[in-house]
Amino acid sequence: MVNVTYNLDGVSQEPVDLAVSENTVLKLRISINEDLAKKKMVHVVIVGIKASQESEGYMDIDEAIDSVVSFASINVDEVYSMPRIVRPGETLTSTRRQQNAGGKGANASVAAARAGAPVHVVGKIGSDGLWVRDIIEHAGANVSLVEVLDDTATGRAIIQVDANGENAIFLFPGANHRLTETDAHRAFAQFVRGDWLLLTNETTAVAEAITQAHEIGIQVLWNPAPMHDDFLLTNRVVGLVDVLVVNESELLRLAQQISGCDSSEDYEVLARQVMRELGCRVVVATLGSSGCIGLVRRPTSNAHSIPIVGSSTDISILSGSGDEDNDDVDDIRVISMSCSPIRIDQVIDTTAAGDTWVGYFVAELARAQGESPESIGARAALTPAMVGRAMTIATYASGISVTRMGAVPSIPMREEVEAFTRTKKHE
Repeated sequence: MVNVTYNLDGVSQEPVDLAVSENTVLKLRISINEDLAKKKMVHVVIVGIKASQESEGYMDIDEAIDSVVSFASINVDEVYSMPRIVRPGETLTSTRRQQNAGGKGANASVAAARAGAPVHVVGKIGSDGLWVRDIIEHAGANVSLVEVLDDTATGRAIIQVDANGENAIFLFPGANHRLTETDAHRAFAQFVRGDWLLLTNETTAVAEAITQAHEIGIQVLWNPAPMHDDFLLTNRVVGLVDVLVVNESELLRLAQQISGCDSSEDYEVLARQVMRELGCRVVVATLGSSGCIGLVRRPTSNAHSIPIVGSSTDISILSGSGDEDNDDVDDIRVISMSCSPIRIDQVIDTTAAGDTWVGYFVAELARAQGESPESIGARAALTPAMVGRAMTIATYASGISVTRMGAVPSIPMREEVEAFTRTKKHE
């Protein structure tokens, strides 16, 4: 047992006894009255407490952030620098080879951890991937739920990077395709309503993980990459997703599956179609050098612009745009943002750009919700201001990542992102 005492709005609360086991994540949610709900401090989080260390003491808790559980692909990345991407039937000589930790899930997990979120990775590797697990742990993520298999190799990604930083990738899934519904059930037992599930499409049991998370109130952010042509037919659980993050080609493929539209439609129109069909609270499309757009489902009666205090890039939030005959149009706010201010000659490798964006984005959403009075005993709202701020941080973090080689090695620390944001804001 751990005896925990805490202060809320400067008032000492009654001690609480909590049963814990080694490496268990605890979340203590506090019910408070409406007056206190207007204050900054609304719930508390205890992360990674070992009973042997804490059983005799008391803790004052003064900061909260929801946990992120990452149902993650974990790979060994083999990166080859090429004069250009190899064409069919062609043989080219690489000028450089690197071996790095990678996998979309691992990359996003490291990004979320470096952004400051308490991240817990669920995954499987072979014995050849122990060094990758160690790198993820060193980045600040909890890897106690990463299982080492004796009969399967760790997933591999073979990555070509051309002279302009563009890449082409093929995957060997390895242990990533050994994740099961049971693994999800075992992991989610340690988390509570309001936490976040982060996942991509590089593992097995994705649908089962989303279903289980939804049933217990864990918020789901899904980056469904790589995406298949029959995505909507085989992934009907997408309707249970809170936040959907796609790139421009994935957005187009989704919209084509929904309505058969062509590429002449603009991205906002496509994103609206996807949001209406799937019912997500937030849909974000990252558009490379064109920036990104986010749609937030939020009831409103007036169409107007909303400023985001402290935003440091070209961002606008609008509501009520589009066809007023659509009965749900006023529920959707549209956030449009320019790309990170990185010069083209600074781009070295874009491999981890999307994963860095996703990891920082979910970490910032968790942080914002942890500070929200609405987070007491329920899922907090995702407001346009929250999403806009998260998009800003994610965009700048992703911008830094493309100036470096490799996946995990390219992901910046939060201090770097904040410094970069401040510098560019005042230029």
